[in-house]
Amino acid sequence: MTHVFDMALHKVQIPVDMPEWKDRYPVPGPRTQAALDAIHAWRSGARKNTPDEMPRELVARKPRTSWPDAFTGVNGIHVVSARAREVIERFDPGLHQFFPVRLLTRKGVEIEGPWFTMNVTQRQNSIVVEKSHVHVDADFPDTLCSFIPYSTTRHVVVDSSRLSPDIHFWREARF
Repeated sequence: MTHVFDMALHKVQIPVDMPEWKDRYPVPGPRTQAALDAIHAWRSGARKNTPDEMPRELVARKPRTSWPDAFTGVNGIHVVSARAREVIERFDPGLHQFFPVRLLTRKGVEIEGPWFTMNVTQRQNSIVVEKSHVHVDADFPDTLCSFIPYSTTRHVVVDSSRLSPDIHFWREARF
């Protein structure tokens, strides 16, 4: 069985700041395009990131009593705990990128980790559009679509014949 997981829809978005990264990539500034390219890569998985492109520290904007093992932060960056990384690596050894990151409170207290930013670069075109609750943009029918599962009555159908048996965790190519 294939499970579709979207961290934004599962409400695991946690606002974080990246002060040291913004110092390296000020916008506007001479490295604005490099910053936008790095953000696009980790948001979409369109390419691999380099370690220099990734933040080394994330600062949580609000205090929390507990932390999920996976969440989305600023600019769509995915953050995972060591436990989540271990599970993903067990399924897909060496396929995804993980970069160590310190997670801090606004007061500078480190939140127990380790933590990693994650870039999933594996892509598969597995969703059967005609049988799924999705929106296809008429201007970009082959490349840009939106996944719309706002309730349990809406669904997405995946064609298992389109799936690689060697990839268990991927980004959907059109969504």
